[in-house]
Amino acid sequence: MVTGIDGEPLAGVTIAMSSSSLAIEAGATITDASGSFSIPFLPPAGDYEVRASFPDLATVVYTGVTVSSDRMTSLRIMMQPQASLQERVEVRAQPTVVELENTATETRFSSEFLDAMPILGRNYQDVLTLAPGVSDVDGDGNPNIHGARDTDVLTLVDGISSTDPLTGKIGAQLNIESIDEIEVKTTGATAEFGRAQGGTVNIITRSGGNDFQGTAKMFWRGSTLDGDGAGGTDPALHAGIADQRVGDLEFNDFMPFLAIGGPIVRDRAWFFATIEYIQIEQPVNVSKQRIRRRRA
Repeated sequence: MVTGIDGEPLAGVTIAMSSSSLAIEAGATITDASGSFSIPFLPPAGDYEVRASFPDLATVVYTGVTVSSDRMTSLRIMMQPQASLQERVEVRAQPTVVELENTATETRFSSEFLDAMPILGRNYQDVLTLAPGVSDVDGDGNPNIHGARDTDVLTLVDGISSTDPLTGKIGAQLNIESIDEIEVKTTGATAEFGRAQGGTVNIITRSGGNDFQGTAKMFWRGSTLDGDGAGGTDPALHAGIADQRVGDLEFNDFMPFLAIGGPIVRDRAWFFATIEYIQIEQPVNVSKQRIRRRRA
């Protein structure tokens, strides 16, 4: 909503939005008689710039505006006469603390959050348990939401269900570098997220832009730096022998990633591709004990 310094709504204000990361110009719209405006169908991003302009009024620019999927972002813009301003004013938008229009309980994880998290194994399922009410006791990547069965969780990738129809569990193992945002809906989901008694996991994948960009990463974990990283073995495998050398396990885990994106036709079509290679060693020390029996 756009108002003047007296709080009255302003009609006819030109609103323009753009995103540098997505390399798009969302076009422009004009506020109505109540000072309201709406720009639908925006792809999710966290660096939108909103520019409000009107004759004889100072242009107001909001930077760092976050637009998420399935959520309406609200802004309140106040404009002042251009003659009363002697310096440039930059306003940074802040996320809404409480969204009254949305009754769902949800948690969102951005790509920046995923990059900063030290996720062991680099599986996106390990992030889901950070949401309130979500747990994965057996560690198989199929979470439980508020005590429901792990088969009652609906997993969507860009709006398409990736749940295995046979087992009811997660069927698609996504490259974590291809994920732009993860949305975990635990309660109060709308009708579009049906067929899930436990909850919904909505995954938004990344897209390219007008500039060619690429990243390359390599993660390594081994017994040289983490001697106990392989964990302990079942005592039944080594006849219950409490030998200190049983824990000396050698392993090397390699996980290289490559991602690249760019334009196919500038301002019209883009591409984004990512590939990963995962080599995980799970060593086990097995020893046996010979038992001799004598008959009298």
